[in-house]
Amino acid sequence: MIVSRWTSVEVRALRIAALRETQEEFAERAGYGLPTIKKWHQATWDKPVRGRSAEALDTMLRDLDSEQRARYQAEIASNDLVPSSAEVVNQPGTAFGMYAWEVDSDVRRREFGKLATAVTVSAVGWPFGDHIGPADAQRLMAAADELGEQDQRIGGGALVQVALRQLAHAKHTLDTASYDTRTGNSFAAATGHLAVLAGWLAYDSDLHPVARRCYADALALASEAGDDDLVALTCVTAANQSIALARNGQGSPHQALKLIDRTRTLMRGRPPGRIHALIAVREAQARGLLGDRMGFGRAIATAWREMEQAINFEPMEQCPQKLRFVTPAEVRGHEARGYGDVGDLRKSIELLKTAAAEERAPRNAVNDRAHAAVAHAQLGDLSTALAVGAGVLAEFENVTSDRTLRVLEPLRDTDHPAAEEFNDRFVALEGATRKEIV
Repeated sequence: MIVSRWTSVEVRALRIAALRETQEEFAERAGYGLPTIKKWHQATWDKPVRGRSAEALDTMLRDLDSEQRARYQAEIASNDLVPSSAEVVNQPGTAFGMYAWEVDSDVRRREFGKLATAVTVSAVGWPFGDHIGPADAQRLMAAADELGEQDQRIGGGALVQVALRQLAHAKHTLDTASYDTRTGNSFAAATGHLAVLAGWLAYDSDLHPVARRCYADALALASEAGDDDLVALTCVTAANQSIALARNGQGSPHQALKLIDRTRTLMRGRPPGRIHALIAVREAQARGLLGDRMGFGRAIATAWREMEQAINFEPMEQCPQKLRFVTPAEVRGHEARGYGDVGDLRKSIELLKTAAAEERAPRNAVNDRAHAAVAHAQLGDLSTALAVGAGVLAEFENVTSDRTLRVLEPLRDTDHPAAEEFNDRFVALEGATRKEIV
């Protein structure tokens, strides 16, 4: 077994899959310092590991036993990644730009092994070949839709690696395959829709830098395909992430409003549909975070009006799969959070209970209950807060959403007899779902 060129893909397969070592352990085995090991993990096809360093990697690869060698080969085969797709640019001092291959895939397989078995095989990547046709674009879009449906049931944690690997493969196909212009645009649009979904799954997995990278890819692909609908979907989805980050002091509602305005401009004049309700919902979220009660009220009233129009004029079977999550329960859940943001916690709790009860998507229902638990705590009802929160933690056997786990963090340090048990369960789950960014 010979590696002709050591890139980050081969280095990670050797360290993580074959040897199952930390960077520190790997550095000791290789006889190099940790800074050198980190450079190896950033190697690309154009700038691979060379010279004595490559010889050290060759030696470690040669010394693998049969089981380790099998794990290495399986990891290389399963990644199906190429340098042009896997190469990323990291901003100094941040994790921005990281993609799935920057997440310890062996850790993720351990974490979500139970739920990962629920991922339909047909949604996983397949070889497109050197030439692609219209059927390939249709298959890629169908795979994205299938993953989106599963996300509603089990959350992003069990699906994000599948989506990101498929995205890398699809992007590489655009770079290397042959196709006519019409097919190329269709395939670029399908890849862009997959990028939006991958961004959402990364966001739901609390991998915000990865999500931002996906949304940037989606916008680039939308421009390539000349697809305004894809631009609008990307902007309105990215706005949700900006709002979530703003709740934690890491983002700005004004950034979200800018994205919302762009979406509204693109969709102006379109027939009634769920996209208009979603635009209004996102604006209501941002206005609520800004403490603009009147602006929130106007936007949420618009959202309900657009939702009613969508129900009457856009039957669910005619709605794009990407927007079928926009239901009355979705609107109600965001309305509830908005009331919490403007200080009406009792109204928020009442609406969250209703939304959770009518929500058909298990992942969303669990998230609504998590927000209700925190609202109870803000009202001073710690007993109810911890009871509801404990029920949410129990649901993590069926749903993998680190975003929801983060919602519950304020309950960890409450002064209540039941807080210790809640905290123990929270810490255990946090340890089981933590992502190792290497």
